[in-house]
Amino acid sequence: MIRTLTLENYRGFEEYQLRDLGKVNLLVGPNNCGKTSVLEAVQLLVSRGDPRVLIETARRRWESPAGEDRRRTTEHPMHHHFHGHRLEPGVSLGISGSDGYGRVRLHVTEGDPDEPGDLFEIISGSGRPLALVIQAGPDKDGTVFALTDDGSLNWRSPAMRQLAHNRPHWPPVQFVTAELLHPRTLASAWNWVIQHGRESEVVGAMRLLQEDLESIHFLAGEPTGIGGGSVGILLGFQPGTPRIPIGSYGDGMRRLLALSLSLVRAANGFLLIDEIDTGLHWTVMEEMWSLVVDASVKSSVQVFATTHSLDCIVGLAEFLKKRPDLADAVSVQKVERKLDRSVSFDGTDIITATDLSIEMR
Repeated sequence: MIRTLTLENYRGFEEYQLRDLGKVNLLVGPNNCGKTSVLEAVQLLVSRGDPRVLIETARRRWESPAGEDRRRTTEHPMHHHFHGHRLEPGVSLGISGSDGYGRVRLHVTEGDPDEPGDLFEIISGSGRPLALVIQAGPDKDGTVFALTDDGSLNWRSPAMRQLAHNRPHWPPVQFVTAELLHPRTLASAWNWVIQHGRESEVVGAMRLLQEDLESIHFLAGEPTGIGGGSVGILLGFQPGTPRIPIGSYGDGMRRLLALSLSLVRAANGFLLIDEIDTGLHWTVMEEMWSLVVDASVKSSVQVFATTHSLDCIVGLAEFLKKRPDLADAVSVQKVERKLDRSVSFDGTDIITATDLSIEMR
């Protein structure tokens, strides 16, 4: 488990640290303070600097070139990952964590067109090409990835193709965003749950919003609807009654399904949730936290989540009042860029602050 996370020249952070992290960590703060960047930093760290995480982040933020299907785009700009959006020889970024997670460092250097193995075969133009060097842990040399003339990483480059054949092993990481609500993505996650015989855990979690839910079904070959609707996902209730499309119950049910599936799949790893309370009514916040914290402890999952909602924080405090034994497992981290570290609140602080109406956001 990561207890301390340090960021250097990563996105909006020149130098920043989060301390006293717990099993479940709720990141709060104003818009554009860097809460989502912290989630992305954790993903990059635990993946040991896997460049596919850089590409995934660029896609998720719509930083990659727009097109009819941005997932078919082969080139993804790297300069937004560096503080100040600078991409030139000598710039670098670092992410480090305590408790065995070491450090990941990325730096930009001038590439060598004569590098063996046709490393720079995708580079065009007469200028000297740039290269991205990724070092993880004790690796002093790092792995070199060619960048295109405009500073993009091409997932079809020789080094990326080589990486695909030697997929590294790192802890399970689930990143819950709006994109995870797409039926095809949910169906893929559901297939994993079925293979591991853990359907009952997901159905049990979904009863948070629908107490009489009995089953969940994904229809093979069903269309996903205009704009990625959810007609292929059905909810079952009393035996002998028609099953109802999950879309009939609003975004809250789909959001909770994505959260439940991700909790199951993140066992012995990490769960990163952007805007954890989105689509959920304030009256279920306490129950949501019961689901998340209990699953985190039971399945050895470290959770990092973001919110703007006071109701979300109050719900966490109410949960902790009933489960004081889990107070040490939870922290609220207030992120402010004008400081060089987050302001940390443990479980007892969270209860006290909400009782006294102290603003933590």
